[in-house]
Amino acid sequence: MKTIHLLAALLISGLSFAQNTFSYRTENAEIILLSEIQRESNLNNLIGVTPEIIAETAPENNYPIAVNAFLIKTKKKNILLDAGYGRELFNNLKSSGVTPDEIDAVLMTHLHGDHFGGLLREGKRAFPNAKLYMSKKEFASANESAVKAIKEYGEDLILFEPGESKPKRVFDALSSMKSYGHTPGHTVYIIDDLVIWGDLTHAMAIQMPYPQVAISYDTDPAAAVQSRFMMLAYIVKNNLTAAGMHIPYPGIGKLKSDGKGGFIFTPVK
Repeated sequence: MKTIHLLAALLISGLSFAQNTFSYRTENAEIILLSEIQRESNLNNLIGVTPEIIAETAPENNYPIAVNAFLIKTKKKNILLDAGYGRELFNNLKSSGVTPDEIDAVLMTHLHGDHFGGLLREGKRAFPNAKLYMSKKEFASANESAVKAIKEYGEDLILFEPGESKPKRVFDALSSMKSYGHTPGHTVYIIDDLVIWGDLTHAMAIQMPYPQVAISYDTDPAAAVQSRFMMLAYIVKNNLTAAGMHIPYPGIGKLKSDGKGGFIFTPVK
């Protein structure tokens, strides 16, 4: 699989990365990448990777990774999908023309620190007018730090059951599906033809051609692998576009089968 590094992606897209954003349009929404980190990671945290897979996909013993959130702008709402660490989130929102008090909803894929960190700002609720959404099962698994952040949203917390074999509406044109394994209640979201898959993958260069490779961050690696295969197949079957929290810039692309049990991911331009 050909790996597209950050510099190459910039040259291809013709866009400035100075503000860590990238815009993509669907039928009913504008989806804006809000990226906090673009870097290389080593292979120490991967599970099930073989010397042969490394030689093919990561001969330099590293792979590109990112930490992303996404802003969804519709005619009715400004929706934040995950909140990253919160390090660059508010600068990225400002660059996208949105202030924290203009966020109407925050949707959580899961409750790891690099996804809920931006829910608080200086220890206080960062999005005063937003409803906070997450799956019931993920809320039940929240650790102490996550619970502290969630409590700041009080009665604005909304828990729901994601769809299982097909998307289930959350509100407006936005729906959800279960993708359990990375965490107990890990959830993907769908707006029009775009699936925002959270942490379905971490090491794209490796997990696309070899989806059976897991990562030590997975609560249940076997279930995470099963969810990955199911969701990737669903995306290809329905000709959907995919976005993810650890997909390198621009964080959004198209999938197709490689004919060998794996997949090929091509970033959008």
